[in-house]
Amino acid sequence: MSDYQRQLRLRAARRLLARGDAIGDVAARTGFADQSHLTRWFVRCYGMTPGGYRGACTD
Repeated sequence: MSDYQRQLRLRAARRLLARGDAIGDVAARTGFADQSHLTRWFVRCYGMTPGGYRGACTD
């Protein structure tokens, strides 16, 4: 996967997480292999877990 594609998928994941969608569903809908794959890239790019991001957005 190219960096550009990954960034597009991560941006889409952020939008879905901000809505409060389940992390596993977000991973599947945005093309990551599974929840842990999304989590690894999310932490690498944004410095926080998807669950932490979702919590910060929905508080």
